[in-house]
Amino acid sequence: MSNNEKYFFLRIGSNKEKKYIKKMGTLFSGLLARANYFESASGMLSGIFLKFDSLKPPTGFIIDPATYVFALDPSFIRSWQKVNKKEAEKILKEDLRLRERERIPNDWIRKISNPTKRQENKIEIFNIMSAYRKLADSYFDNDIASLVGKQALTKNNFTASSLNNFVKNVISYQDNAITSRYNTAKYSGFYDVVAKPIVVLSPYFRISNLEDFEFMVEIWKSFDSQYRKENGAIVLQCTIDFLRDQSQLLLENLSSIRKNILFLWIDGFDEVDALPEQLEAYVRFIVNTSSNGKQLINLYTGGLSPLLFPFGLSGMVNNVGYGMQREAEPVKGGIPTAQFYIPTLHVREQVLASYDLFIKNKVGTTKELFYRDICSCPICKEGIKNGVKDFIPFYGSVGLPKSNPESTKKYPTPIALNRCTFHFLLSRLREYKWARTSQKKDVIGRLNEEITIWHKNKDHLERLLVILQNI
Repeated sequence: MSNNEKYFFLRIGSNKEKKYIKKMGTLFSGLLARANYFESASGMLSGIFLKFDSLKPPTGFIIDPATYVFALDPSFIRSWQKVNKKEAEKILKEDLRLRERERIPNDWIRKISNPTKRQENKIEIFNIMSAYRKLADSYFDNDIASLVGKQALTKNNFTASSLNNFVKNVISYQDNAITSRYNTAKYSGFYDVVAKPIVVLSPYFRISNLEDFEFMVEIWKSFDSQYRKENGAIVLQCTIDFLRDQSQLLLENLSSIRKNILFLWIDGFDEVDALPEQLEAYVRFIVNTSSNGKQLINLYTGGLSPLLFPFGLSGMVNNVGYGMQREAEPVKGGIPTAQFYIPTLHVREQVLASYDLFIKNKVGTTKELFYRDICSCPICKEGIKNGVKDFIPFYGSVGLPKSNPESTKKYPTPIALNRCTFHFLLSRLREYKWARTSQKKDVIGRLNEEITIWHKNKDHLERLLVILQNI
């Protein structure tokens, strides 16, 4: 990765997103997938990665090792799974590495609620997800791997030797993620030309206090010494409060690491709703790491981050889906909603909420004003012919779900979800293209213009403007 280049990676997180990757993936600097998703869809992802790498110019890939999950409450990597009654205890003992006579807690097994005829001889077990079981066995020595799914891992679970093995195994997993799928006699002549990741990431755990930080410094140093290639990257996952309060300590320790690439994940950080001091801590960290010669890439980018490219941000990663920030502790479930990204406001809202913002600020009342003040991407130009009056019919169409024809509740139609997603990706690509060649004065000028457009909802824009003017 060039020190002067700017990067925009696209994260794929589910099989449903494949269509967006096929149509737009080559427009990005590369593709990124979390290791747990890669384990559950390795065939599909390997094929996509190999195909994209073979293009001219190639589009590379990154696999996020997602090691942080093993330091969370183990319930986050477990799920209720239906199995045959006779096999339930055996499966739990094997997958959770229980001793032969170890008692299985009562709340790990339950009857199926309203079982179908096919489920009469089955029950549910609270088991570790297979992808995380595979990752744990790939990453950790046996004694540590046997704890996964039963407790959150801490610094105390590692010796100096097992920590170095952990780092080595995480490097190996990423480096061989694709090639290991072809390491057979059948592919013996093909193995050496299979694509490698364009960036290899260090293991990482969330930092919320100094004890966490000291442990991560040990991991960073081990990674720095074991992986000598220039495409190695340190990963910093921390709370916004730790970044704000310990930025100098972070900068000092990161400066001692030879690796020049830093991937940043601020746990749950919402750039739009952040307090002024939190947003300023983020901006100044970008400026200072850039001044120290580091390339900083935001793993979970919010709406304002593209405006920070001229101030030192080297890259960003976006989901195909709806999240523009992510909590370390995932929220499970939920029904997809149609959300519209407003490029000139840098927020993503549900369609009805977006419409309310337009009306409140009196923007987009005609086709020309919509294109000028809201968006003029190809998707909007296809459906917005009369200003905001076309907005809900085009982006917010709803219908009864085909899977439940007796339902009375309507949900966004597939075409509405597709339009919103393609609009989002095109809008973010346009922001990236603009930002990578812009200067600081261009950002200041753009913010002033957007504040004029969104005079009723300008607080987050004004917060960033004040911070950038004082840099």
